[in-house]
Amino acid sequence: MLPRTMPVSKSRHRIGMTKAEKGWMAAVAELGCIVCKNEGYGFVPCCVHHLLSGGQRIGHLQTIGLCYSHHASGVKTAEFCSRHPWVREFEKRYGTEESLLKQTQGLINDTDAA
Repeated sequence: MLPRTMPVSKSRHRIGMTKAEKGWMAAVAELGCIVCKNEGYGFVPCCVHHLLSGGQRIGHLQTIGLCYSHHASGVKTAEFCSRHPWVREFEKRYGTEESLLKQTQGLINDTDAA
């Protein structure tokens, strides 16, 4: 019998997540929306948002937590700006996705160290 391997898609990319990726995404979800946290709303449940490069996901470890209003609601009001489709306005108000990722990494790593 052949050894079982990770399934691959037709494009030869790995399907599924590693244990580290699953752990990271669980920690992101447990942290909640990073924007709401920064805006003083405290913990707000979130979706895991993958950072993009050239329209493609960078990977499961390059993710931040965003609530529905900050992620995909499509709103742009005085109170909220959704990442999709308002990326420029979102980053102007809340910082770049890369800066939010670094903040998320710091918060999760500090929690892990405690």
